[in-house]
Amino acid sequence: MEDLNLWLVGGGLAVGAIFGLLIQRHRFCMVAATGNYLLINDNRQILAFIAALVVAVTGTQLLEFTDTVAIADSAYRNSQFDWFGASFGGLIFGIGAVLAGGCATRTIIRSTEGSLHAFIALLFFMLLAASAQFSFLEDIRIGLTHNTAIDLAGDASVAAMLGLPQWLPAVAIVVFMLAYLVKNWNPEAKNMVIAGTFIGLLVVAGWYITGVLAQDEFDPTKPSAITVSGPLARFGYILISGKIPALSFSISFVIGIAVATLLFSLASGRFKLEAPKVGSVKFAALGGGLMGIGGIMAYGCNVGQGLTGISTLSVESMLAFSGMFIGTAATVKWMERNN
Repeated sequence: MEDLNLWLVGGGLAVGAIFGLLIQRHRFCMVAATGNYLLINDNRQILAFIAALVVAVTGTQLLEFTDTVAIADSAYRNSQFDWFGASFGGLIFGIGAVLAGGCATRTIIRSTEGSLHAFIALLFFMLLAASAQFSFLEDIRIGLTHNTAIDLAGDASVAAMLGLPQWLPAVAIVVFMLAYLVKNWNPEAKNMVIAGTFIGLLVVAGWYITGVLAQDEFDPTKPSAITVSGPLARFGYILISGKIPALSFSISFVIGIAVATLLFSLASGRFKLEAPKVGSVKFAALGGGLMGIGGIMAYGCNVGQGLTGISTLSVESMLAFSGMFIGTAATVKWMERNN
């Protein structure tokens, strides 16, 4: 216990708890956001996600410009540009999220509310993510990366890849997103946009905690922020191997989500054991498994890549999230035609 970094563990638990309660309260989910927009032209969750990105990108870039946090040292900006893993992994993740009935975070939260369908999806997510990260699918994943990834001279940021000053893409992207918010404003989205703003702040808080408060000059670590797929892979590895990993910010973050939303579900009476619908178990298992594999191939899910990764202006993160959106949208449309 003497080596336990209290800032990483405590910070992860606190950020995860707040994040989970916000998601639970406002029902944020990539699948719901995409489906609602495509099927009933409801853009409230899309606007909330854009608001989260505006705050996350602005705050993260300020941390980098002021040399407060070494954002360029994070995993999202490394020099190995795995365009195939990010794109294809993201696509698989998006398909799986629709089949499972929700993205990674919503699957955790629905499990803490008593949904056995979500629990099955979560279990297969963890097991297949662990297999892709640490077990029998690892060699295939690494082989694909070895044969498709490109080694860059610099990092994988938009600015470095286009030869631009770092501030220029940041300003352009934030202005574009703000313009989208104004042009497509929906008064009914006000509360969700406020929640999205707080979610963006949690991304920035994650960078500050891991990049400043938790730094130890005798044991320096790379900064990181909120993510879900990697920690779930480690929980799956516990099930496979029985080995318990050391607590980190990201693992504590996911624990914080699960504990806070479970306690709220019990206290509010929202918790109710709910059996899967007839014939839906196969979709829960398949969807959870695809999310697990896709999340590891893409180096994150719609939270890790879609919020944290994009906040660094990583091109790889943008490719991963684009794949997730395409996979989600295509599967939503396919399911609409076949139901």
